[in-house]
Amino acid sequence: MNFKNLLGLSLLTSVFFFGGCSTTQNLANSKIPAEIKSQLTTSEAILGYFSDEDNPEYCGCVSYIDSTYYMTPVQDGYYRVLLGRNAKGDFLVQDFYQATKTPQSSAAWVKDPMKLFSFNGDDVEGPVTLYRKNGKVESTFTIEDGNYVKGEEFYPNGKRGAAYTADAQGNLAYTLWYPSGQKATEYVVDLDDEYVGAYKAWKEDGTAADDQIDEIREQVANELE
Repeated sequence: MNFKNLLGLSLLTSVFFFGGCSTTQNLANSKIPAEIKSQLTTSEAILGYFSDEDNPEYCGCVSYIDSTYYMTPVQDGYYRVLLGRNAKGDFLVQDFYQATKTPQSSAAWVKDPMKLFSFNGDDVEGPVTLYRKNGKVESTFTIEDGNYVKGEEFYPNGKRGAAYTADAQGNLAYTLWYPSGQKATEYVVDLDDEYVGAYKAWKEDGTAADDQIDEIREQVANELE
């Protein structure tokens, strides 16, 4: 799944309580007629396939279908599996890399059935961890009632590059770091990504650079990709 970038820029989202959770039945154990079963390409409960790029055949006519959704596997893409449901009817899903069959995300809850076909991290609930293809953690975030509560993002080298927490008004307090571990910025933004109060920024050598905060934010975001 994709998530709303911690830095307020547009980039490419654990522990869950499984009480009362029912799991999906493996198709291999279902009584499916042999003629139909022979047509299956997978016995997993796959909800859909997704890509980093928009599907050129996407018409945009169905708002709850993600523009990156595909009916069939996509090279270097992803697929989503339905793991089960809880007593409230929420759906537990998990995303995987198509090429390696390894997790792209931890298991996450989807409350709205219309959002099962959305690859947007905003449409899940609870704590989520995203993984790079090599298995290293790319980011973690927590969403409650559709709002980001806290999160972190990590560089390919494993070092933390960004962290944020939200207050009751929805303002987000960020700290960013360079790949070296040197602190890059400290700032707070509102829901419109406008700065709230004072902010600080530093160059990679540690010298103050408050007037370059926007450029530094963009630099960190690009290096975190």
